[in-house]
Amino acid sequence: MAKILTQEEVDALLNSVQSGGDVATMAEETAEPTTPGTIEREKPKQKQYKKVMVYNFKRPDRVSKEQMRSLHFLHDRFARNFSSSLSAYLRTISEINLVSVEQLTYSEFLLSLPDPTCFSSIAMKPLEGNAALEINPSLVFPIIDKMLGGPGEPLTEIRAMTAIEQNIFEAIIRLILEDLKEVWKQIVNLDMRIHAQETSPQLVQVVAPNEVVVLIVFEVKFQEVVGMMNFCIPSIILEPIAKEFDQEWYTGYKKSETFEEAKMLSELMKRVYFGVGAEIRGSTITVQDFLNLERGDIIELTSRPEDPMVLSVNQVPKYKGQVLINSEIRSFQVHEKIEPL
Repeated sequence: MAKILTQEEVDALLNSVQSGGDVATMAEETAEPTTPGTIEREKPKQKQYKKVMVYNFKRPDRVSKEQMRSLHFLHDRFARNFSSSLSAYLRTISEINLVSVEQLTYSEFLLSLPDPTCFSSIAMKPLEGNAALEINPSLVFPIIDKMLGGPGEPLTEIRAMTAIEQNIFEAIIRLILEDLKEVWKQIVNLDMRIHAQETSPQLVQVVAPNEVVVLIVFEVKFQEVVGMMNFCIPSIILEPIAKEFDQEWYTGYKKSETFEEAKMLSELMKRVYFGVGAEIRGSTITVQDFLNLERGDIIELTSRPEDPMVLSVNQVPKYKGQVLINSEIRSFQVHEKIEPL
């Protein structure tokens, strides 16, 4: 039977609710212990809450995790290659590290850039649209100083690049694009070229402000100079080649051919038709003689009458033998196989 609570027990339960205690626990403590023959009521199960993940619909992830991993591996290899290229070009030891690969909107990318800076719009033919390459002034001016024979010391004052400095630094940008094209060959052959250059990022509209982009950030070090380099690829550019981002190209893993697949391929190949023909080989004539051939002319052959004829498959000699004629049915009797050279 259910126990009728006393006034003291009711007050204790109310005080527990006000102090944040567990009402169910207090009720169990005040309830009578079960005795033989008493029906034990089932305790209510604790509610299971589902884990909720925060998702911003204004900034959806348009590039899959698989593509992000591929892009990370791809540009990590670029960082190693460009480190060697830059070291050889500047004749000083340089180090390039891949910092991050992330998705954000193009407007957020622009807000993260200094102004002025070295900002380039990069065409990626045959893909539609342009990417953006930004190199911090803390890197640009020491590199230009090093290219002109100076020590390449860090910059003390940030300023906009002149037209002459842009032309000089263009050689470094082309060096970057060459190494990018080399690593991107594993996905697609790209013709990367400089489309436009500005010192203010706001003046080059690569894509709509709310469009999702993939931002690839590198850290460049040489001597006492440390700076950042950003490569921004709009997600809309990657959509036509999304299926090309397969992990097999960078893991070296190739799906092995199963026995069933090999058997099916063999059966399909057996149904393929190809041309065969019996030929007498070894004689040559000039084009002029061939054009002057008439009925009744005789062509001298280098082979003897008893020599075997050649059975060719799609103009490739495969077997030696002789032609047989039986009741106007022509056939070829194989004598031996011609081994390839």
